[in-house]
Amino acid sequence: MTYSILRAVPSLLLFAFLAGPLTAQTVQPLTCLLAPLRASEIGTDLRGIVVDTPVSRTQFVKKDDVLIRLDTQMAAAEQAVTEITAAALEEQIQRSERLASSNLIPRDEIEQLRTDLAVAEADLARGALAIERAQIRAPFAGYIAAVMVEEGELIGAEPLVQLIDVSTLRAEMAYVDTAFGALKLGDEVRFSVDLVGAEVTGHVTSIDPFIDASSNTFSVVAEIENSDLALPAGAGCRVIP
Repeated sequence: MTYSILRAVPSLLLFAFLAGPLTAQTVQPLTCLLAPLRASEIGTDLRGIVVDTPVSRTQFVKKDDVLIRLDTQMAAAEQAVTEITAAALEEQIQRSERLASSNLIPRDEIEQLRTDLAVAEADLARGALAIERAQIRAPFAGYIAAVMVEEGELIGAEPLVQLIDVSTLRAEMAYVDTAFGALKLGDEVRFSVDLVGAEVTGHVTSIDPFIDASSNTFSVVAEIENSDLALPAGAGCRVIP
């Protein structure tokens, strides 16, 4: 059955061509699927123990919301030691400067103390960054599609959370090669989403500049505004003639 349908496609396109020029309204894609505008499997280059997963599947999160928290006890302890060291160096520098005014201590020793203090302050900044990075945050607003770790797990380079942005959807369409050139960037295309009984408008944002030799098809993408979340990602769609 599938083979017969594919054989009939060129004839249908020839009929459309004879009836008039191919346009977004006369060409039908072989497939049409709504996909999220962005989908990201979020991870980290840190290695550590998960202490909190404050998000759950289907939850909406804003940009920079915390998704995963890692254990920071060791980093905090090292930070405390560095703070003590920096404070001691500051006091030592103050005492040394008083002695230097009476030529009781070489200036070189004070400069070395200042260098040691600068190193300690850099370590403090690095430690604060490590503690902040132990909170893995959302790079964009969207919905949690999956949480892949549990509290107490040791994590490495594997993905931790899958986040999707469905405020805009991508209508991903596959066309046969004979339809190449019928659509242009910016063209308006009407879609029917039968699953929810909706008709919506999208605009072409991407067209393959090549034909896939194995299937004689090329892909076209149109973006559809979906801020009201009326359209579910993953649903099929049809181009309305």
